[in-house]
Amino acid sequence: ALTENFVLQTLITQFEVVPRYWSQNNPPYEVDFLIQRENDIFPVEVKSEANTTSKTLKKFKELFPDQVKLRVRFSLDNLKLDDDVLNIPLFMADQADRLIGLALEKKNSFGQ
Repeated sequence: ALTENFVLQTLITQFEVVPRYWSQNNPPYEVDFLIQRENDIFPVEVKSEANTTSKTLKKFKELFPDQVKLRVRFSLDNLKLDDDVLNIPLFMADQADRLIGLALEKKNSFGQ
């Protein structure tokens, strides 16, 4: 909860719209945050442990395939763009908006 709160506080200062929470009941899935950047919505998962596997981000992409250009994960891992999942190290959370913009540019330049 502490890590999620830290990330939330940094996201609030970077984006116009306050991040939201998303969940579904059957089967149960939850995304820590949804952030809006211009007209795009990005699901965000926060991981504070070494295991960064996220079934929820995958499920969100399955449910909304045309709306999700990029999925964002904050974790202890290094900065990397793996297909459409951008991993942002926790210490770089205050750079999320800029890093998302760079990731989208990179994806667009490769025609993905």
